[in-house]
Amino acid sequence: MANAELTRIDQRPISDNAQEIRAFMMVWNESVRLESTLKHYRQLGVHRFFVVDLGSTDGTLDLLAAGPDVHVFTTTGDADIACLNALLDAYGAGHWSLTVDADELFVYPHCEQLELPLFCRYLGHVGSQAVACVSLDMYATSPIADAVHRPGTPLLDTCRYFDSAPYTMVRTDVCPYFEIHGGVRERVFGPSAAGLAPVLSRVPLIRWQAGMRYLRGTGNVTPVAISSVLGALLRFDFLSDHHIRSGGELAFSNATNLYSDRSVKFEHSAQLVELQLMKTTHTYEESVRLTAEARAAMQSRQAG
Repeated sequence: MANAELTRIDQRPISDNAQEIRAFMMVWNESVRLESTLKHYRQLGVHRFFVVDLGSTDGTLDLLAAGPDVHVFTTTGDADIACLNALLDAYGAGHWSLTVDADELFVYPHCEQLELPLFCRYLGHVGSQAVACVSLDMYATSPIADAVHRPGTPLLDTCRYFDSAPYTMVRTDVCPYFEIHGGVRERVFGPSAAGLAPVLSRVPLIRWQAGMRYLRGTGNVTPVAISSVLGALLRFDFLSDHHIRSGGELAFSNATNLYSDRSVKFEHSAQLVELQLMKTTHTYEESVRLTAEARAAMQSRQAG
């Protein structure tokens, strides 16, 4: 890890349970979103968080310190992808590891019914090592300045809309072997605006092993077996603090209203499958059905 050194600042014990689902983040001044994001992942089934703070001054560190399942690190030098890879090598090896930003919520088909540990168990059963995703920008029906989020409440309560189309998939020679383009940023800036219509594909969930590497953010990774199930990252950048977070660089103005005739209100994971923004398989659907039947039978026995 060149030019950077991680320092752990918490004293909490770390379990050696290989079944733990672990989440990894790098954060800076995320007090508006962080509580809501952590709550989403705890409900999903993440057991433990490893978070690198990049010098927050807005109370983010206090929020992290309050979490009994959170381990906190600081870093010197460049906090780049090498820093993240080093953190994953140290604490993610042998675990299903979810690498996300504090403004991203990972979802997958049937995530409302099937917890993340069971989803990962299915992935392991069929020989998958990772899940790829499309990143969907979420926004409100009002101007960005009016999307004021109350910390701890669901982020979807503040920004529930996304662009339903168009999205295009382009084949590449780097794992996951495709890139996804489109979405609201391309709608506003146009497809030819260099750097403003970003690649929307990510590989956030991996059963990490030492030697694996993210290459450019979490969009590309050294070769792994990518699942046929495609998930999504719901991205909540367009809250009222968007302009501050952008650091004064070219961004959507606070007065911008992103709502349009392409906007769709997010309802549930099945909706994203229907829109072909997520993908399921017959094998996965059968696994979900059998799990639901087993739970119903167990509940029936307990009631009897």
